[in-house]
Amino acid sequence: MLNKYLTMLREDIGNAMSKRCGLDELNNLLMLVGFIFIVIALFTRNWIFTLVGAAFVVLCYLRVFSKKLDKRSRENAFYMRYMGNVVVYCQYLKLCVKMKIKTLRDTEYAYFVCSTCKQIIRIPKGKNKVNIRCPKCSQTFIKRT
Repeated sequence: MLNKYLTMLREDIGNAMSKRCGLDELNNLLMLVGFIFIVIALFTRNWIFTLVGAAFVVLCYLRVFSKKLDKRSRENAFYMRYMGNVVVYCQYLKLCVKMKIKTLRDTEYAYFVCSTCKQIIRIPKGKNKVNIRCPKCSQTFIKRT
């Protein structure tokens, strides 16, 4: 009985969100800036930072639930035109850090990210310096396992 209602609720939410903008890179930035202002407000105990942070978070949610898909996509395209390289580089750094953590946890393999195509490559540990060839783009680079 409960599963039936949960399934119906999931379908209703899915139908409602299918006509909405959703999350994009500009929303991620707005949310990040809002939370940074809120954290600053926690340390400084200044209500202005709280208001500014809350304004950024509210703006992000207004964009997420907006039905004007063409306007939101134009805003995101404008943002990506000027900040796209920074966003891609930050995603690359995030992936590299994630693979470094995975390498520290895994005792048998080291994980690397190809700088050109962002392919994840797994190499056995203990091989010292290895000449690695990316299977996707054939880019070669030397790394220490």
